[in-house]
Amino acid sequence: MTTAQFVDKLKDIALNYKTLYVMGCFGAPRNEENKKRLINHHEYNAKPERVEKINEATSDTFGYDCSCLIKGVLWGWNGDVNANDGGAIYKSNNVPDIDADKMIEVALDVSDDFTDIEVGEITWLKDHVGIYIGDGLCIECSPKWSDGVQITACNTDVEGYNRRDWKLHGRLPFVE
Repeated sequence: MTTAQFVDKLKDIALNYKTLYVMGCFGAPRNEENKKRLINHHEYNAKPERVEKINEATSDTFGYDCSCLIKGVLWGWNGDVNANDGGAIYKSNNVPDIDADKMIEVALDVSDDFTDIEVGEITWLKDHVGIYIGDGLCIECSPKWSDGVQITACNTDVEGYNRRDWKLHGRLPFVE
């Protein structure tokens, strides 16, 4: 997948799909089968307030966590509400199932200088990742603010966006 395709798909998800933060989920629609499966998948999802949100979500709502958003897109997520994981195929396209901290470890040209960040790079802070989309903005999936996939300001104030201060950034080896 090229950087442009990657960023375009992330923007499409952030702007045109209903999403919900669900730990360990890489794009599964909130149908009844997936709700039960994912509530039991991770202790975070089993918290009463998360169970309520997961159960209230409609079948056209897709679940992600921060690293699974990235993996889901790279695994071919296409928004198919009838597919178990929204069309993503686990561990496809030579993209491993790794967490946020491992993603920054495998990234290339990692830096803490955000003056040279490029579109499509991973942004990182402990246990959390996003993707830089340009104009001082990132796409991330977080329970904070919008509780799903959202566009946020990257290490700067941008009017109309919540600010996240990332620690590192780098190029993912899975994106051309």
